[in-house]
Amino acid sequence: MSNKQMPEEEIKKEIRNYLRQRKVLVLCTCSNNIPRATPMDFYIDKKADDFNIYVGPAPGRKVKNIEENPVVSIGIYTPMDIGKVQGMQITATGKDRLNFLREGDEGFDHAQKIVRGKRKLLLKIIPEKIELLDYDFIKKGYSRLQFLNL
Repeated sequence: MSNKQMPEEEIKKEIRNYLRQRKVLVLCTCSNNIPRATPMDFYIDKKADDFNIYVGPAPGRKVKNIEENPVVSIGIYTPMDIGKVQGMQITATGKDRLNFLREGDEGFDHAQKIVRGKRKLLLKIIPEKIELLDYDFIKKGYSRLQFLNL
């Protein structure tokens, strides 16, 4: 089995394609050693060249967790009935990578145009590490696990 990593531009293209084809993620937060995993719809700016993710969280435990402990892990997967073994893990830490946006905040109007439906609160997630698992990468001579540090 190969440990070969893809060239950076190729893995970026694979990541963008994967994100464009998915609509649901699992947002994992933690506070006081109590984890919380929340399935949510997500959006990306299809016109941008970045990997930022936008979600519209309802106020609640996940929001409080991020405010208390600004560390998140995100899982995005391909359902097994598709017949492929694929999944993505995203890590983002720090308030500079986890931006809550409310009406009147810089960037809120732009983010509101990306997400579906009017939201009072938006969370912009700026990934620091993306790991993409895809067994089809082996057919191309690469490791099934590719990663991108941002």
